[in-house]
Amino acid sequence: MPLGLQTALISALVAIITAGITGYFTWSQVQREKTKWLIDLKTSYSVEMYKTRLASYPQICQLLGKLSKHAPDPLTPAKAHQIGQEIHEWLYSPGGLCAESSTRGALKGLRHYCLEWKEGARPAEIGQWRYTALFLLRRDLDLQGIESFDPKDSVSLLKRLQTEMDSMR
Repeated sequence: MPLGLQTALISALVAIITAGITGYFTWSQVQREKTKWLIDLKTSYSVEMYKTRLASYPQICQLLGKLSKHAPDPLTPAKAHQIGQEIHEWLYSPGGLCAESSTRGALKGLRHYCLEWKEGARPAEIGQWRYTALFLLRRDLDLQGIESFDPKDSVSLLKRLQTEMDSMR
């Protein structure tokens, strides 16, 4: 085989290998950039969702406060019906749009029992759905559990708070 042909074949082989390696690294870099872009997009989306929840969840929590057994004004069927209507409006606001599906479901259950109560004693389901909705609203904001307060056991609560404060120092 002539020397010129060998040189041309070797040059062509080196060029193909170089192009293949360059192509692979370029493709790999594009995939890394795509992954980084998707992570940044998901992070931005989560931050905006969290901001919307922080702005709109206080309104529904105030409504749920009106359903508390300890609310200053006793709950009547008329007030429950009004609160049910307000829950309905909230479900179709930005807060309801960004709530998790289980949270929306709990609020829909609460709305149902508020609107259904016409007379008689306060239905136990209102308290149960209220508690569930509060739990899920707090979960959506990454807050764990429902506040626990037992007036008969305030000493252990105070000790636990003191321990938490001491650990922050």
